[in-house]
Amino acid sequence: NRLAELRSKVLQLQATLRDRLTQAETGEKFLQSAAAGTLPSASEELQAELRKMTLEALKKRCSTLEAEAQQLTDANEKMAPEVKAADKSERSLRKLQAKLDESETKKKALDKDLNKLNASTAAFSGAKQASSAAEMAAQSRGQQLQQRVQELEQRLQEAQAKEHAESAAAENHRQDEAIAKSEQEKLQIHQKLEALERDQARLLESEKQGLDRLARTQQLNQKMDKALAPLKQAASRLREEQARARAEVQQAGSGFKEEIQKLLDATASIREQQKALEDKYKAAMEDRKKLHNQVLDLKGNIRVFVRVRPINAKETANEPEGEQTISFRDDTNIGVYDSQHSRRKWFEFDQVFSPSTLQVTVFEEAKPLATSTLDGYNVCVFAYGQTGSGKTHTMTGTQQDPGLNTRVLRELFRIREERKGEYDIQISIAITEIYNEAIRDLLNPSSKKLDVKINPDGSCGVPGLTENKVESVDDVLKCIGDASKNRATSQTDMNEQSSRSHSIVTVRTACMLKGSETYMGKIHLIDLAGSENTNKSGVTGQGMKEAQNINKSLSALGDVIQSLVAKNPHTPYRNSKLTMMLKDSLGGDSKTLMIVQCSPAQTNVTETLSSLNFASRARNVELGKAKRNVKSGDDK
Repeated sequence: NRLAELRSKVLQLQATLRDRLTQAETGEKFLQSAAAGTLPSASEELQAELRKMTLEALKKRCSTLEAEAQQLTDANEKMAPEVKAADKSERSLRKLQAKLDESETKKKALDKDLNKLNASTAAFSGAKQASSAAEMAAQSRGQQLQQRVQELEQRLQEAQAKEHAESAAAENHRQDEAIAKSEQEKLQIHQKLEALERDQARLLESEKQGLDRLARTQQLNQKMDKALAPLKQAASRLREEQARARAEVQQAGSGFKEEIQKLLDATASIREQQKALEDKYKAAMEDRKKLHNQVLDLKGNIRVFVRVRPINAKETANEPEGEQTISFRDDTNIGVYDSQHSRRKWFEFDQVFSPSTLQVTVFEEAKPLATSTLDGYNVCVFAYGQTGSGKTHTMTGTQQDPGLNTRVLRELFRIREERKGEYDIQISIAITEIYNEAIRDLLNPSSKKLDVKINPDGSCGVPGLTENKVESVDDVLKCIGDASKNRATSQTDMNEQSSRSHSIVTVRTACMLKGSETYMGKIHLIDLAGSENTNKSGVTGQGMKEAQNINKSLSALGDVIQSLVAKNPHTPYRNSKLTMMLKDSLGGDSKTLMIVQCSPAQTNVTETLSSLNFASRARNVELGKAKRNVKSGDDK
């Protein structure tokens, strides 16, 4: 029965499939009629696209229905084992029925035996009492067998009913789902066909509107062509005139080509001449500088360098708008603008360094003068300027970017290494400071009082001062590091680490030509304490005393410079320990370099002008030609 039901469902699905194919053929005929022109307003492209879309949709749906029919066939094949199992169960039930029949037969036999027993009981009444127990046992056995048969029949009926109900329910459920799905798909196909019909109607309407617009556009184009005809003729005339003008310009330009080439050649020649003149100017400036240095060597003038430090953020915030405080005309001229008097004053020095100048550049300019100590000359290099102007940076620097002190000593050791085959060079170093008009030994700090003495040869010295021989740059760096720890510094409003003393690094050299003379040289590398305006620096107490002694010693230095410029017979060296230490550098046969440090800020313009005016006076000091200190090989 189940197989018959399944075959019936398959037949129904195949009938449904044939209906769908009929509908597809009807749609195809509809599209063919549209393609043949039966639908007058449909365009060929729209008809082809619509036909293609409809055929694809119907083919997909037919494929889906065929797949579902195949699935039902596969389900029928899958149910074949279940049918076999049902047949097997039915055979088992038949066997149980046969056993039940056999039990019935035995029951009937027992009933016959019971009847026989009853007859025997009637015949033999005397034995009734004896057989009553057997009769009761036989009746009990019969009842048990009857109950057992009933239970088996009930179980068989329940198993058959349950199996049949479950398989039938599952099959009915699957068939109902397949039927519902088919009906739903049928509804969807109808909806799609209706949508296609609506789309086709809209497309026909759009095509009609497009044809109307095309007709109107063609009319407008015809009107535009009539209106543009004169303009096209005018444009054609303009192009012809433009071509004639271009030809005339090209003809005229060909005549100027040679003249333009001559001008270009002349320009290139002028550039070459300008470059040659620039090279000659640079060479002339180098020659002028060499001649100027030679004149200074002959006259013994103090050389003066000026270096301007970079401006800091605090000063930038307070800097007025307009003119820059510091300006540079070239590498020898510097101008300072005073906003209070609205004027700029220009100064000329031997060398001027801008804020961007590197430490090594300053050293390269000072190197020839500094290293002449190995040739037996006395040399003095000192930094002068207000507090916070960068003197310690120029002279000492940092470990990563050292100043003149370290670079000069490195150069002396480099030259010693070059000359070691011909000369025996010995180098010693002493480092002192003048603090509150007292000389302190920074390599061996103690309470021992030191003072400047004039030697018989006119040179200055400090008896009892520690002087260490150095054999390498590492020895020099160690000495400078130890001295820096002992130097007096403190914080002021003008400088976070203000030097409160004059630092003097003295290097002595003995350069002995093997078997001949010995050249005795000495160089002072001096970092002067800054001139200080106590109202700006804000110092009090001990700081005030330090500032007073610093300004006093610098004032004494100014007096000495003024006296030397005026060539007075008496120069007041003894007014300060500082001027006494510099006596043989300022008034003797030494080569002296003064590096003036300046602030670029307008707030310090008064101090800057004072420092540069002092430097201008110092530049006019004539010390006389420097002399070499030579000892013969016979001197001890």
